[in-house]
Amino acid sequence: MGLAFGLAALSASSHAPADDTQAERPFLGGFLQESRILYPLTIGQWTARDEHRYEQAEAGASVRYQHGDLRDRWIDVYFYPAGIVPDEHVRAMAQGTVDGIRASPGNEGLPAGELETSHIALSGDKDRRPATLYSAGFVLARDGTRYASAMTLLAKDLYYIKGRYSGEAASHTPESLHAELKDFSTRLVRETRLYSTGECWMPPPIVQVAAPDPKATGALVNIGSEGAARAVGFADRVEAVDAGSSEAVIAQFLAYSTSGRWIAGCNPPEDMTPAVPDGMRELRFEYRAPPERSDGSTPRLRSPRAGVG
Repeated sequence: MGLAFGLAALSASSHAPADDTQAERPFLGGFLQESRILYPLTIGQWTARDEHRYEQAEAGASVRYQHGDLRDRWIDVYFYPAGIVPDEHVRAMAQGTVDGIRASPGNEGLPAGELETSHIALSGDKDRRPATLYSAGFVLARDGTRYASAMTLLAKDLYYIKGRYSGEAASHTPESLHAELKDFSTRLVRETRLYSTGECWMPPPIVQVAAPDPKATGALVNIGSEGAARAVGFADRVEAVDAGSSEAVIAQFLAYSTSGRWIAGCNPPEDMTPAVPDGMRELRFEYRAPPERSDGSTPRLRSPRAGVG
């Protein structure tokens, strides 16, 4: 599928197909043009020691967390762009990872736990739907040595967040690493902030009129003073006495959110310089449209890389 669906028809439950024009618009450099990821430098006894940005823009970046001074204990976290991804697609990606590990040479017959589903209540927003986390623990073989390992995967704010944690099977069990990685991932997801902008941010236009009508068909919000409407928001427009007024801007945002068009994680361009609190680090991505109208997909990501994954 191309760019998901027309944002004018966007809603949490909409799955309308894109038209031909939308399908030509690229995912990276179009739907997403800039992203900022603020992640914590420490999580409990884990400390971020290394950060790596991949050459392919769609591969994002990874951060390695080390446990105290133990150089043989680390968790790798991967951030890469997803778009709007239904939970069933995330689950399919996680299951594909587990199945691929089971089928890898040398891993046949080694213990591999079933994919688990859990939910993470996101801090700071009691009305927001919890994030769905998929995870599993397993044993894998590499260069003649067996390792206990675990993985986690979820989608949040237009990005995938993936965790991997391994240790020699002589010292660790898949169950212990799985539990530890799930706890780590829960804390990471709650503390991490992701901001993006691009064509995903398409609030309704503001139209200047002499007298907005709050009783007009389709009116969603009404901003006024002294009994008179100053701005009225609809799904496809905002009518305002003064197109540049604060009332018009407020009505625009409220109509955008109320109509179901707002996408979690997508923000206006002016919000792309967030303050970086102490104890956090910022990753910055600026995406350019790839040549030949490619949507930036790669087989590794196992997803159609569009407005909807």
